[in-house]
Amino acid sequence: MNQKAALIAFIMVVGVGLYWGKTASVFISSNLEESSMSEVAARVSVGPQIQLADLAILKEKGIAVVINNRPDGEAADQPNDEAVAAAAAALGLSYYFIPVSPRGLTQDNVDDMQEALAGSAGPVFAYCRSGNRSGILLQAATQGVAE
Repeated sequence: MNQKAALIAFIMVVGVGLYWGKTASVFISSNLEESSMSEVAARVSVGPQIQLADLAILKEKGIAVVINNRPDGEAADQPNDEAVAAAAAALGLSYYFIPVSPRGLTQDNVDDMQEALAGSAGPVFAYCRSGNRSGILLQAATQGVAE
């Protein structure tokens, strides 16, 4: 990626963050006690692409639920949905696959995320390539949820 494209991508990410009315911290973590987001969002952490070995580390850190927001095939080095699902199941982690296109969220993405959060208990880790799509999806799925 050349410098101009990287700058444009950065500006778009910042712009989306400003659009949603939150600071950039939502893209990194959801430890948002001072924010207006619901209690549901407070148990969710957001991060970048993980590898299969990272699932054991997440479990050691207390994560009970993993949500994969990255469509299969975006990069050659990313494990696919089936591999992550199998590895998560082997560790006793709940797993959801809610792929979000780089082109943006859909209402189905938001509905699926709301269902996953409502249907699960314990700390959640959601990821995509950089964590940005997961953070935006988390905000969209928890807006309007009563605290």
